[in-house]
Amino acid sequence: MIIAVIVVAAVGYVAYNQYQNRPPKQVKLTAVGDSLTQGVGDPNNRGGYTYMITNKVNRNNPHVHMSSANFGISGETTDQIDHRVMTSKKLRTSLSHADVITVTTGGNDLLHFLKQNVTDPSDHKLDSKLAHYRATYSKRVTRLFNHIRQLNPHSPIFVFGIYNPVYVYFPQVSFISRAVAQNNSATQAVVNHQSRIYFIPINKRMSDGQFKTVQSRERLRKRAHVIGNGHYDATQIEALLSGQTAQSNAYLSTDDHFHPNTKGYRIMTNLLYNNWLTIQTGRRDD
Repeated sequence: MIIAVIVVAAVGYVAYNQYQNRPPKQVKLTAVGDSLTQGVGDPNNRGGYTYMITNKVNRNNPHVHMSSANFGISGETTDQIDHRVMTSKKLRTSLSHADVITVTTGGNDLLHFLKQNVTDPSDHKLDSKLAHYRATYSKRVTRLFNHIRQLNPHSPIFVFGIYNPVYVYFPQVSFISRAVAQNNSATQAVVNHQSRIYFIPINKRMSDGQFKTVQSRERLRKRAHVIGNGHYDATQIEALLSGQTAQSNAYLSTDDHFHPNTKGYRIMTNLLYNNWLTIQTGRRDD
């Protein structure tokens, strides 16, 4: 009996040592998308969330080593990202060999739409145009996801939503918030019909900034109405949508008041990490 116990203990000790000393699992992340993937606004110019996620995974998971390839290009629309997925040999190879894929898209699609339409004084016309935009955008993003999935049938794909970078500055321009919500809803609806594709919403956290309570957001709206009286011409709206404003959202870059800063990219990173961890282990890091 004693010998059996010793043998079991020895086997367990050897197995434990082998587990502890095994080489880390190599995990390749390919990130494709627009400026949020490129990392515009990151004061250290290290790639925003793509840099942060590899650090967090490797720091918290000693038996995993994640590396990343960043294929973000600022200003690209969904169709332009899709064109690269279809034509760039380097990107296609990276996607096909990726263990994890992340996507940011939709922000520039919506930005082009808003710049062309947001000054229309008719709410009915705006909503009609928004419905048409949503339908065409859904087709574009479906095509993008299908092309990525054709290159890589199995690996999880995490898709970030978009946020309203101007809410803190002009909360009374409600159509912009509605358009952002519709864009996110369209993306999530497409994701819901795909296998192993996961939507990561960032709108609430990023748009509201430091104004987290109902009371603080109400004060923000009242102050905005006093400042602007609720009326803006085309020039003011253009400046608004181009990030030319002097006020502050604590999660956006002070350079352009539009893209995430370190705090903003950390929010994206933590949400991505928890989604990845849940898929891998069934647990969260809250």
